[in-house]
Parts: sequence; structure tokens; C-alpha cells
Amino acid sequence: MLIRPRPPRSRVAAFALSLFTLFWFSAWAFETPTPLTTATDSLLGHVRYLASDELMGRGVDTPGIKLARDYIAGKFAQYGLLPGGENGSYFQSFETITGVTVKQPTTLMLNGLPALSPEEDWTPLGLSASGHVESNVVFVGYGITVKDYGYDDYAGVDVKGKIVVALRYEPPPKDDKSPFRKAPRYSTHATLRAKASNARDHGAVGMVLVDLEPLRQGTRELISTSGSFARTNNGILAAQVKRQVLEKWLAGQRASLSDLKEKIDRYEKPASVELPALKVSLAVTLEPVRQQTENVVGILPGSDPKLKNESIVIGAHYDHLGLGHFGTLDSSAEGQIHHGADDNASGTSVLLGVAEQMVRATPKPDRTVIFAAFSGEELGLLGSRHYIEHPAMPLASTKAMLNMDMVGRLRDNRLTVFGAHSGNGLSDIVRDQASRLGLEVTESDSVGRSDHMSFYNRKIPALHFFTGSHPDYHRPSDTWDKVNAPGMSKVGELVLAVAQQLANIKKPLNFVSLPSRPPTEERDTSQGYGAYLGTIPDFADNVEGVRLAGVTDGSPAAVAGLKEGDVIVQFAGSKVTSLEDLAMLLGAKQPGDQVEIVILRMSRPLTLTAVLRNRG
Repeated sequence: MLIRPRPPRSRVAAFALSLFTLFWFSAWAFETPTPLTTATDSLLGHVRYLASDELMGRGVDTPGIKLARDYIAGKFAQYGLLPGGENGSYFQSFETITGVTVKQPTTLMLNGLPALSPEEDWTPLGLSASGHVESNVVFVGYGITVKDYGYDDYAGVDVKGKIVVALRYEPPPKDDKSPFRKAPRYSTHATLRAKASNARDHGAVGMVLVDLEPLRQGTRELISTSGSFARTNNGILAAQVKRQVLEKWLAGQRASLSDLKEKIDRYEKPASVELPALKVSLAVTLEPVRQQTENVVGILPGSDPKLKNESIVIGAHYDHLGLGHFGTLDSSAEGQIHHGADDNASGTSVLLGVAEQMVRATPKPDRTVIFAAFSGEELGLLGSRHYIEHPAMPLASTKAMLNMDMVGRLRDNRLTVFGAHSGNGLSDIVRDQASRLGLEVTESDSVGRSDHMSFYNRKIPALHFFTGSHPDYHRPSDTWDKVNAPGMSKVGELVLAVAQQLANIKKPLNFVSLPSRPPTEERDTSQGYGAYLGTIPDFADNVEGVRLAGVTDGSPAAVAGLKEGDVIVQFAGSKVTSLEDLAMLLGAKQPGDQVEIVILRMSRPLTLTAVLRNRG
């Protein structure tokens, strides 16, 4: 068990505590697996351990995340980095919500009959609000509205104050112009959050989901509460009921869900109908599950009397999906270890390798170098957001940030570097060092989607090193044996060379807001990106809606007049309560669509109009 000392009362005590922590972790570090002989083998050794079954996928809600945390801290101590966390430790602790627990009262009843059996007949959805509703029922097909396409399951029925029954997924596409997609790559309209939001926006007080699709081997009909968890609820009660239960309910109505579904699927037209004889009573009580997790921070002090008061940050997130209850791209694999070898044991391992080499190198860097292993990235960049609010050195002193996320699958010596133009002269440094090492770099003007974005939002030049997506992304099959260890070593050499140059460069590296050209490659392979708006969300803010840290120059958002500090509360007629809402709504739009966006500016509502465009 790790014992954290109380805060020291003097600088002398703090220094003594740091020495104690360093000694303790150094002793602990040598009890870890035997050090390997070469840099490549060392990197592979890190990946094998971090992606092992013992670490359980490094989910924030698993014991494995603590083992990973201690492993990284032990290595930092072994290398000789100074603790950069709280109370003379390597740790920055913060709290996050990792799921919900079902509490009582949680019941589902039809027409006053005995309550259904939870988990056997039904289950509350993890994105549900808590409360109690009782009302008549309306069947709303797939619960989808696509006005531009002329499809609306809510047309012709009044659901205000009622409970809707909706099918999972979406109709099969009728042709190439259809907004719907074939299984298993459904569109954003098929997501649970989209259905719940649409029901709420039409005035429904509850949603009951039913799955009529044939079950694949190894899957179960009811979605687990963990699998349907969302960090913010949709303001509507939501549950899922087994098909045979609903069919039994509807038997007296002379209606068949299967027949209604077949009609929708055949003609791609709604078949919604009120069911006035049915009354449902739904009570849901969900309690958030809160977990403490930690960033691991080590410091290499600068050697220049003046420049040592400035810093660069080198980071990588070490958390992953754990058992896949949240974030898996293979629903049948929920409950299995999602090893996360490339995502992001690879980046964490390169972080450790670069730290070890920078400590051993002579001369020491002029600026202070801060090494940060972030937790909570998979839950929304939580660790880097926390670091931004609690930096190891004043944030104004941070001159650049280098991030490694998914750097374990180098192919043909090619990698992508996001943010290469986020600082004056940064691109030249990356290209020159890559050329020297025989690496071919694709520079993306996009910010990217990882922890470096938290720094970019605070106008700090930021790079993201990335070797590409693959079919194992967010699946249990992302295992250590598939990483390219020599390729990781090459990426590490590039990160080291760029970091050393940035740590010693004399001229200022001024921040540059990235132009509107979107990414050529991102790591999310689950769905397309829809149309392009160009907003930069402020991940460090927790308002209802989406507060903007900025807008991309020349983007549709900029042309429409959106500005830093605006809070988007409505998009294309739909309420926006979170970034997930905005992403879903934007993903359902097409380039060329004109949308109204309601914002709060200085707490006053303002309606703006944006014309979305292609991301290419």
C-alpha cells in the first residue's frame, strides 16, 4: 500500500520528503521486471507489462490502473526525475465519474401489473435521468428524425408528456442517398444518446428501447447499464425491455412490433402509432460511481539560470478501456480485457524511454522538461484538463507540449504529426529531425483528439505523434505482440530530438492558431465525421452546453461569428447539453447544410447561422 505523507511545513521538509519519495520509489522500481538490454527491448518490455492481463486494460475503474500508475512512478524515480505531483509525490489526484449504480426505487410496470424483473425482463439505461414517470405509450419506430431527408418517426404522433417505445439501430439504407448505414457501422442516428435526445426534444418524458435484431453469438439482448453509461444524462428517463415482454404487452393491442419494423425497413417510412390502452410506470434511480485516479508527473530541472524557469511538457495517457464497458467498438466483447497495447501503452512506453534518455544525456536541457502520464483521457481528456488547472510549473511558463498517443504501429517509416503548425518554426524542427532519422512525416493542421488539445486550447504550441489507426482500435485484440517495437524506438528518437531542440532553442516559439484545413487521418475509426464546423471546445469547463475555447480561423464557425467564450446551447433546433450532443448533431449533418446555432454570450442568448462545409 502506498502511504502518502502529509504536506510539508517548510522548504527543508519538502526537500527531505522529496528525497524520501525518490529513495522509496527507486527501491520499489528495482523490484519490477528485470531491465532489458536495448532501448527497443526496453520499450517492448514496458508495453508487455502495461498491456498484460494483470493490468486489466488499465480502466480507471479497475485495480490495474493503480498498478500502471505505480509502475510509471517507479520508473520516473529510477531515472532520477523529481516528483512533480502533490505533497512531494509523483501523483496528481482527481475524481471522475466512471459509471452509475442502480438504486431503489427502480421499477417498470405495465397497467398496474406486478413489476417486471430487473436484468431478466428489463434494465435502466446508464444515460437515463433519475425520477419517476407514468404515462400512456407511443410507438415511434426507430425514434429518428432527419428533416433534410424527409424521415421523421415523430411525424403525425403527439408524444408530449408520454413514454415512447423505440427500436434499436436504424432502418436499412434504401439507396446511396440515405442517411442510414448498414450494420455494423450505423450512423449517429442509431446511437442511444441520439434516440434519447430526440425523444426529449419532442416532449417525451420517458423512452423504452427494444431490440428486434437477431442476436449475434455471444451477445445479450439487454444492454448493460455500464455499456449505456454517459457522463451526462439526457434529461429523460430511459430503459430497455426484452422483445418478448413488449410483444406480450402488445398482444392485446392487435399490434406486432415485428410487423411494424418490417414495414419501416421495407419502405424506409415511419410506422409510428399511439397505444392508448397501455400505461407504463417507470422509476429509475441511478447514483454516480466516483473514482479517484492520478496523473503521474516527473520533472527534469533545466540547467540554464534563466530558461530553467520555462518548461516544455512531454505527455501520454496511460489509461484505457479496462473491461470495455465504456468505449468498446465491439459490443460482444464487453466484459473482456481491452489490452490497449497501442492505445496507449505504446505512447506511455515512449514517454518512459524519452525520459530515461533525457536524464542520461549531457549536457542537460536549458529549459525544465516535465514528463506527464495522464489518466482519464478515454473519459474525455480529464487528466490533461486537471494538469492544466494544476500545472507542475506556472502554465504561462509552458512553451510547448509534445504528446504521444498510439505510436506503436509504425508502417513504412511513416507517421502523422498533428499541430506541426501550432508554433512558429515548429514544422521546420519536426521535418528536419524526421529527415535526419529517415522518417516520413505527414503534417496535419488539425488539432487532433488527444491530451495535447487541452494545452492547445490554452494557446500553447502542441504536437501529437501518431502512427495510424487500425482494426484493433478499442477492441480486446489491441495486444502487445502487434506493436512494432523498432518503430516505437524510431518515434522515440524523433520525440527526443524535437524535445531537446525545443528545450534549448533561444528564440520564442509563438503560438499559431491552426487554419481550418481538417485532419487527413484521425484515430477514431468507428464513424465518419459528418460536416465541419470548426469549433474548439473548452474541455476544462463543465457548463450545460459547450463552451468554446476558440474557433478555427476561416471555419464555418468563424464566418458565422462564433467566438471564444461562447456557449453553444442549441444546434439545428436541438438542445445541446454536452459535447456528446454537439458531436452527434454535427455528425448527422452534411456539407452545405445551413444551421441555426443558439449561443450564450456574456449570459445573453444570440442566434447565429452557419453554413457547414466538407472536412476535405
